[in-house]
Parts: sequence; structure tokens; C-alpha cells
Amino acid sequence: MKKKIVFSFILLFSLFFIVGCGKQNDNELNNDNIDNKIEANGNSVVLYFSATGTTKRVAERIAVQSNSDIIEIVPKIEYTSDDLNYNSDCRANREQNDSNARPEIKNAIDISSYDIIYLGYPIWWGTNPKIILTLLDTYDFTNKTIIPFCTSGSTGITKSVNDLRIYNSSLNIKDGKRFSINDSDEVINYFITSNKEEVFNTMKAIINGKEYEIILENNETVKAFINMLPKELVMKELNGNEKYVRLDSSLPIDSYYPGHINSGDVMLYENNCLVIFYESFDTTYSYTKIGHIDNLPDVGKNSLTVRFEK
Repeated sequence: MKKKIVFSFILLFSLFFIVGCGKQNDNELNNDNIDNKIEANGNSVVLYFSATGTTKRVAERIAVQSNSDIIEIVPKIEYTSDDLNYNSDCRANREQNDSNARPEIKNAIDISSYDIIYLGYPIWWGTNPKIILTLLDTYDFTNKTIIPFCTSGSTGITKSVNDLRIYNSSLNIKDGKRFSINDSDEVINYFITSNKEEVFNTMKAIINGKEYEIILENNETVKAFINMLPKELVMKELNGNEKYVRLDSSLPIDSYYPGHINSGDVMLYENNCLVIFYESFDTTYSYTKIGHIDNLPDVGKNSLTVRFEK
């Protein structure tokens, strides 16, 4: 009898210990999920339109996970349930069938300080609601990276993204993703991480103690060079028209024959020779363009120390 009591006690204690450890691990996992947010690269915002609240819930989760600000696109005339009754001659049907429809936006939206825009919307008639075109007509998305996301019962995002690219071919619009409200945090995190990139349109060149802006190209050479910064380089004189330096490591190249060099052009010759041209001339050599300095000063004919910064 005593053996049975002792055995029962040991069994209960073991079960308590196992359950207790399991509960502690669950709590640790939950804490990890809460803290495991993706660092936003550059200033980012989640900009979304939601008529029924579904897209809003996804947008809020993306904003939290990406550490982004969030702005709702509010229609001047809100959509009622009757407006969305697709089995009737409803407002949404009329708008989507009218190529000129541009529903007004009620709130003022400031995107000037953001480099990355997570743009969210529901799928209507297989594409984006017309209020998204109102948004693109009203605000300047030049030099911004647009990462679309949508909510839909079954229709994918591809057609809506292609429609946006056709509507304004000058914009940088990523492929995007369709979400449901039941998608896990891991799915959202993967969406953010897979679209994560630092967006740099300019960088600094400090010459003789004064700061100049380099307007950058969008290529892999620029991205690789930026990852090396900050860097102070002594650039040698060559040919009475350029300053150059051999870098410690090679960069990816996307070379071409420019035919003509402009004063202020910043180029990569071969895969490791960084060049700043201070005279304009015709050339038969090939280069990969990094950027351009509009107001390049008189750099003289001697070696030049230049500090490059993000």
C-alpha cells in the first residue's frame, strides 16, 4: 500500500513538473513572437484602404511587425454595405466598371518623409479599388518603393499590381502579396523580410570639408558600395579630367559604353576603380555608373581626399 502511495506521489509530481515546464516554454515562445519585430529600413509607412475592416486588420499587423507608421486612406463618402452588394447595381460595381471613376479621399495624407510604402487594399473586380488610383493621382510617389498587399477570398494580387504598373510606369512597385486575416505572424514576417531593402537615393561626398550630394543610380553596384560606407579615400589625379582610387574589394558591375562623360559623374571602372570625373569629354571606355554630383567644386590637379557617407 505504501509503495502505491509513494508511486502515485512521484507520478503526480512528475506530471506537475512536465506541465509546468511546458507552460513556461509557451510563455517564452509568446514573448519571442512579441519581440521579434522586423527593423524597418529607411522611413516606412503602411498606407491602406479598407471598406469592411479586413484589410485594416492585416495593415495593423504589418505596421507592428515592420515598425512602420500607419495611415488609413479614408474615402470622402464612406462605403456602406449596400455600396458593396455586388449582386446589384451598387456603387462599387459602377466605379469599377468606369475607367474615369476616381473616388475622393477625405483625409490629407503626407508621405513626403517615407521611403518605403506598404500599400494595402481589398481586391474589387479582380483588381485594386479605384480610390487607389485617386491616391496615385494626388500624391507624389517618385523615388519611393511601393510594396503592395491585398486581402481577398481567392483572387491573387498579380493583376492589381500589373494594373498599377501600367497606370504609372515610372513608379517602383514590388510584386506584393495577398493575405487572409488568418495568416500567421510568420507569414507576415516573411513578407516584410523578403521585401526588406535599404533605399538610398542619395549619398554624401565630403570634399575639402564641404558636403556634396551624389544622386545615385539604382543598381547592385550602388548597394554594394553603400554597404562599405563610411569610407575616406585618397583619390589620385589622372589625365587632367578625373580622380580615381582602387578599392580594397571588388563590386558587382553593370558596365556600358556611355560615349560621353559629364563633369560630376561618379563611375566604377572595371570592378574596383572608383572615379570622379571633373571635366566633360567623349570616351570609348565602359563604366558602371554610380551617380552624379551636380555642383562639383574645383578639385585642382593634385590628389584629393574624399569621405563618402550614407
